[in-house]
Amino acid sequence: MTLKKTIGKVHLWLGLASGIIVVWLGITGCILAFEREISHATQEYRFVEEPGKTYLPPTVLKDSVDKYLNGRQTVSLEYLGTKDAALAYYYDNSVYYQIFVNPYTGRVQKVKDMSSDFFRVITMGHYELWLGQTGRIIISGATLIFFVMMITGIILWWPKNKAAAGQRFKFKWKPTTKWRRKNYDVHSVLGFYVTWIAIFLAITGLVMGFEWFSKSVYFVTSGGKTMPEHVHPLSDSTLAGTADQQK
Repeated sequence: MTLKKTIGKVHLWLGLASGIIVVWLGITGCILAFEREISHATQEYRFVEEPGKTYLPPTVLKDSVDKYLNGRQTVSLEYLGTKDAALAYYYDNSVYYQIFVNPYTGRVQKVKDMSSDFFRVITMGHYELWLGQTGRIIISGATLIFFVMMITGIILWWPKNKAAAGQRFKFKWKPTTKWRRKNYDVHSVLGFYVTWIAIFLAITGLVMGFEWFSKSVYFVTSGGKTMPEHVHPLSDSTLAGTADQQK
């Protein structure tokens, strides 16, 4: 068996192995890409019917929400726009809630349990198939397989000579061209143009899925530098006033 035939077999079986996961990632990714538009079209509580002229101060708005929640304390508050409800958050037993509140009147319009939110559920399915770390490994592995499949696809597509290249970039069908040839050309021609987008998507997925891949991409794109370790910023209230004291 020649090298190209071997690569063809690898391409075929890798496509079969990763195809279902890649289709799932595509569907869920499209849903999440239009999350804002879908939410705004289906969730009326995100808006206020009669916008006022002046927002309530954050302290007043927070007190109104805390009172509605029977004393449970919100941890943050966000004003989203003149026609949008303000958004407050609070946590309860590791589950977090979003509270949509009218920023002009303080009236709570909706309390949403984010553990059962549609887009939150879709996000978990997209990243980990609702299987936790096991799901992340499956997703990352399928993405790696998909990436290899794209590379092998480019190798298989590459024309042997200029004459063969003429049919790789555009369709050249005659009235007598059979459907099998047309199907092959659709796969080959459209596949070539889509592959570069697919490779980019696969690389971004692998950066999130594998630490070794992320570090490798950083090393290559930074000119040989090592990726610094992430340090989550923390505030220390005991240092309050230090800047003034140093003047």
